[in-house]
Amino acid sequence: MYRKNPRSTQPLLLSDVNSLPSKLMKRMHSSWAATFREEVFRRIDEDAFAVLYSEKGSRPNTPVNVLVGLEILKEGRHWSDEELYDHFCFDLQVRYALGCDVFGEDDFCLRTLYNFRRRVVDHALSSGKNLFATVFEQVTDSQMAKLKVRTEMQRLDSTMILSNIADLSRLELLVELLQRLWRLLNGVDRERQKAVFEPYVKESAGQYVYRLKGREVVWEQIGQVGQVLYGLLGDLADGYGEEPLYAVAKRFFEENFVLEAEAVRAKTNAEIGAGCLQSLDDLEASYRKKGHRAYKGYVAHVAETCHPANPVQLIDQVQVAPNQVSDVKLLQQGLPELQERLRATLLVTDGAYASPQLDQPLRDAQMQQITSGLTGTLPDHKQGRLAVPDFSTTLDAQGEVTQVTCPAGKVGRIEPRGQSYGWSFDAAVCRQCPLAAHCPTRPDKTQTEWGMTVSRERARSAHRRRLFERHKAEARNLRTAVEAAIFQLKHGWAQGKVRVRGRIRVTMTVLCSALAVNLRRIDRYLKDRQRGKLTARHRRPAAHPVPTG
Repeated sequence: MYRKNPRSTQPLLLSDVNSLPSKLMKRMHSSWAATFREEVFRRIDEDAFAVLYSEKGSRPNTPVNVLVGLEILKEGRHWSDEELYDHFCFDLQVRYALGCDVFGEDDFCLRTLYNFRRRVVDHALSSGKNLFATVFEQVTDSQMAKLKVRTEMQRLDSTMILSNIADLSRLELLVELLQRLWRLLNGVDRERQKAVFEPYVKESAGQYVYRLKGREVVWEQIGQVGQVLYGLLGDLADGYGEEPLYAVAKRFFEENFVLEAEAVRAKTNAEIGAGCLQSLDDLEASYRKKGHRAYKGYVAHVAETCHPANPVQLIDQVQVAPNQVSDVKLLQQGLPELQERLRATLLVTDGAYASPQLDQPLRDAQMQQITSGLTGTLPDHKQGRLAVPDFSTTLDAQGEVTQVTCPAGKVGRIEPRGQSYGWSFDAAVCRQCPLAAHCPTRPDKTQTEWGMTVSRERARSAHRRRLFERHKAEARNLRTAVEAAIFQLKHGWAQGKVRVRGRIRVTMTVLCSALAVNLRRIDRYLKDRQRGKLTARHRRPAAHPVPTG
């Protein structure tokens, strides 16, 4: 039965904290625990979690804000569950941060925390709503309102997160799958399928693969075991077709093998998509190679305030997706929240976000994007030759070019031509222009105009590059600090690997880590200990006007 924590707003008059000597009491009230209590614990909306509990009269729940607060402290302090529980039981600072001021009261067993996580995951699976995302938004919004943090300017970045899964080869996954299918069978079916499974259940999947020498032998084994799996899918369909493991086995076969004239052929690596199954324990993790490193897991995408007038910058949006999802796609998915909840008007990104897919959505949301870099090749300026990006353009709300100005400052005439534009300039002026020899325009048949044909996509791409060149200094200054936010978010995870599996649990972990990062920043701000403040007076003041056009 759900019951709201009465201690959130009515602390005890007599407690272990209040019995401390005045010197220690003062130290407690100036510690991180007091900041956590005021800025996080008391801002958690417990009522959002009421759906997890029965409405029937029964034993009251362990306070929700205590359980959520423990999850945030765990990520902020990088504790294991056992360390977390020990600190809750014996650490007065932790208990004060969570409003549990008396030792021996409000205690619970560690299993309560596990059950709470399971309920949150089950609710997310059934409703599509992660309650920890609700907590993050509600707590962060109230923090920003109190500190008067302006949100119209946002900087964005993403980072790879490794899921807590074993790095298995395709053959190891295949053998492990057969072993789990064997454990799923009842006694009668085991006896019937004993000869089929026997070669694969004598030892672990790693031991089975270890004995194989050479790529050709391994590849041959993949094909043989794939044939075995195909036969089992047919034999077990009637009795086990509704089992979750059967669905996993079917998915694995479809992603890794192809049926050709009743014979099973293993797909080559080039034929397998990045979203193929990477683990039997994490069905949503995907594969991605970035630089010289391969990742199996997820991508975390964060937005952070970056207005220079803010007293402190906070992470205010977090997204988690399989790591095959691009930054452009993540920004597309996050645009409605950036527009409606955060009222953003300027996005500061790197070059990976510059895409034609974002141009119209950004115009519709009345947002401007400036980048610290661009992907693709630069215009050819060898021997002074000019290119399309050297022409200044103005675009309307639909992304159509309404005005074009040549590098010499002359306004041209625009003629729509299907998927292209005709840009024309007065021939008399162009003949006298000192840039004529290097200009991409050419005289027409009538010799009255000089012009060129530019595709609509090329015109928009050139417009993006012009914006980049105009605002790259501001973008680099504003965006640099987001790298620190990414480091702070994940530096407690060894090699960027979280201790959980599944997108919902990974999302909960990243959200709690972001709340912990914001707490540390607020704590430093309230105590006048922000990094770089001592040397700020030696720096030259920099103006960061909001870019336009």
